[in-house]
Amino acid sequence: MTCRHPTHLARAVLAAATLAGLLAPGSLAAQPAATDGDGAHRGYLAARLAGGDLEVLDARNADGRFVPASVLKVATVAAALEHLGPDYRWVTRLTSVAPVDGPLLDGDLVIEAGADPTWGRDGEEDAPGTLARQVRERGLTRIAGDLVVDAGRFPGRLHPLDRGIGDLAYRHGTPPAALAIDEATITVRAAPGASVGAPARIEAPAGVELINRTATVGPDRHGAGTLDFLALWGTDTLLVRGEYPISEPSFVVPASDPDPVRRAGLRLRDALAEAGVQVDGAVRLRTERPAASGSAASGSATVLAELRSPPLGSLLPDLLTDSHNWYADMLALTIGLEVAGTGRFDDGVGVVSEFVSGLVDGAATPVPTLDEVWLEDGSGLSPANLVTPSAVVRLLAHAASRPWGGALIDALATPGEGTLRSWPRLPPVAAKTGTLRHTVALAGVLRPRSATPVFFCYFVNHRPGPPAPARREISAALREWSGRIVSEE
Repeated sequence: MTCRHPTHLARAVLAAATLAGLLAPGSLAAQPAATDGDGAHRGYLAARLAGGDLEVLDARNADGRFVPASVLKVATVAAALEHLGPDYRWVTRLTSVAPVDGPLLDGDLVIEAGADPTWGRDGEEDAPGTLARQVRERGLTRIAGDLVVDAGRFPGRLHPLDRGIGDLAYRHGTPPAALAIDEATITVRAAPGASVGAPARIEAPAGVELINRTATVGPDRHGAGTLDFLALWGTDTLLVRGEYPISEPSFVVPASDPDPVRRAGLRLRDALAEAGVQVDGAVRLRTERPAASGSAASGSATVLAELRSPPLGSLLPDLLTDSHNWYADMLALTIGLEVAGTGRFDDGVGVVSEFVSGLVDGAATPVPTLDEVWLEDGSGLSPANLVTPSAVVRLLAHAASRPWGGALIDALATPGEGTLRSWPRLPPVAAKTGTLRHTVALAGVLRPRSATPVFFCYFVNHRPGPPAPARREISAALREWSGRIVSEE
């Protein structure tokens, strides 16, 4: 990956900036906020490198706990790069312990799911088709047993308990999965019924059972009618409820797949058939953790096909410039497997939390960050996540000192790019946005091309209404900080 930013930043941070005393008494230069009367909860910290130390440029409530929204993705990505590295690739294998007799596999073909988030990603190869062709190239034309999707390495709940129907039901909030195509979503078409009182017309892909609890209402409800989509996880059933004004047009929505693992298995069976490989049995799911003696890694199973994803580093713009929730939560799930060793989503989130909390100061003494980080997911979609501005700034400074730091900073959005497209005028900056209901946030590196870049984090919580006023407030602060630096140079 080509880095957009020169080496000034890396050279400065590699000077081993001391983080101890970052918020020492008397070092703050907080500016009064013109919006203090709006009742919002706000906090920020801007610190620059000076003589190898981080010097506070401006701060307010920097040790307060805030909902970070998608700023949290910086922590998830940094933890993944630290533990997995930018060259990490997800691996999906087709294996079997059954004997191969010429063109016949006399037993089950097993898909060893690897939580690869890139299946169906734009510009990537057809993953099921690639695996199917590898099986056919081995000379196989018939599978006498079942096609078994082994998701046992990823047990437990795959999303935070507080993620609501308004998020879980749609592409932006789909929970991670051991195996999934097109981000574990299905295309659902909806239109009003033929007359008032009739159910709305709902169309879903073949194999999805629909429970239609909708009603078509009169045009007087135009703009007020709503439909809810609720995936009944693991049942292949989608519940749709609510009312649809007859005056509203039809629409198409990418809804969460209620059974993404099984549907990916069905797609692979179709791909095998297209490649000339017949599967006699059914597609079935295996959720128990595999015994060590029965895994491909142990050598007792034969690997019949293998697919490796693009490297993690190639996904960083999706994660940070475009703020992709699916990739971030899948990354947390992957960390749960590769680092925690359990394959549990919560444990992956725990590794990210420990990574941020475990950063040390220049004297190698643990920084007391127990109350600075409270995480529930990897994407920042949960409103229960809590982080302090000082923890984020410390994380950014640490990340920039690591070998992978250039790749992370390069993937942050710049003015007019990605999620910064809707922001007002900004000075030179590489940053990650965060937006939830009543929450706006921005964190990153101000003046990244300068010899003394500024690491910053700015949170505005509990401010109802559209995000534009909070964005203007943060942008004005960045311009003020930038102007102060220029005047001192």
